[in-house]
Amino acid sequence: MSRATGKPTKPVFHAPMRLDWTDDKLKALSQAQLLNLLDNLDQQRAIGRVNGDDATAFDQRIVALLTRANGSKRRKKVALAAAEATVVDAA
Repeated sequence: MSRATGKPTKPVFHAPMRLDWTDDKLKALSQAQLLNLLDNLDQQRAIGRVNGDDATAFDQRIVALLTRANGSKRRKKVALAAAEATVVDAA
């Protein structure tokens, strides 16, 4: 039996997330894991699962642990996303 794909799906409730990341836990992560954590944080912020102020504070804690090269990649990615969002909003 297959699902009907033409019907819109109902919105799903996402409970707020708890950010129980101590500095020791963050320091134990590799650079790739930190970047992945930032990407996940961006997604959770976009769907409203994480409060904006909490996400910003957590983002700053993670970015402080990135190496210079990874921090640069992150800033470029954020700037590109912001530019794309501006183009979409203008259209």
